[in-house]
Amino acid sequence: MRQTSPYSPISSRDNSIIKYLRSLADPKHRKKEQAFLIEGIKMVEEALRDDLGVKTVIAAPSLTRHHGKGVLKLSESKSIDIIWVSERLMDALADSKTPQPVMAVVRMKMDTEESLLNHKARLIVVAHQLQDPGNLGTIIRTAEAAGTSGIAITANTVDPFNAKAVRASMNSILRLPVVVVGDIASFIQKCRLRGFQTLATALSGDKTHFEVALTKPTAVIVGHEGAGLPPGVMAAIDLRVRIPMAETIDSLNVATAAAVILYEAMRQRLHDCP
Repeated sequence: MRQTSPYSPISSRDNSIIKYLRSLADPKHRKKEQAFLIEGIKMVEEALRDDLGVKTVIAAPSLTRHHGKGVLKLSESKSIDIIWVSERLMDALADSKTPQPVMAVVRMKMDTEESLLNHKARLIVVAHQLQDPGNLGTIIRTAEAAGTSGIAITANTVDPFNAKAVRASMNSILRLPVVVVGDIASFIQKCRLRGFQTLATALSGDKTHFEVALTKPTAVIVGHEGAGLPPGVMAAIDLRVRIPMAETIDSLNVATAAAVILYEAMRQRLHDCP
């Protein structure tokens, strides 16, 4: 991409650069280009500072009047092009309801199943058939905070590079290994062969998550927000545990349930450290 000027920003939707940026809203194009968009001063500045794969910065002229000097200095110091677009085009390109005057094109990381299975943390999250990008992004953020190996995502789960998922992850998607797996049964079997216990939450679980040894290598499987995990998947899982709740509540949001399990695993592992 060529660099433009804040004094003559791109203003036409027919510009080839704008067409390219708009194409990244389509998961097929994201996969083809191996790139996606992040939005906002904090996320772009962090990605630049930590060398998290920024290819190009897209800015509106008002960035110079906001707290955007850090973005501009980092872009210059790392020789990353800045494409200036009009405020109107920035609003059109942004997915958020109250867009900030900057976004960036970021390279997708190339992680593999082996990188998850061999990671020293030995704690994997498997997301199966999740449909809410906010839930998936929150789980990715929580998984990084809890020190997991990363996340395996089945092919029929919402795209982790969806704009809402990326925003909810708060850049964790740029750091945490996230791998799409074709078949959950096959991946569960791979986990088992590598010595992982597989676990899912269930109201009818015999034990609570406090009573399970989460210091062992563990794969935590979470499912669809409404239907949960299919019976065939549940039958293949080693442990079905319940999260204690007050009688007035019968379930938790999937991202909250995942956080409860992951932080109990973190607590046990910290306690187990010499």
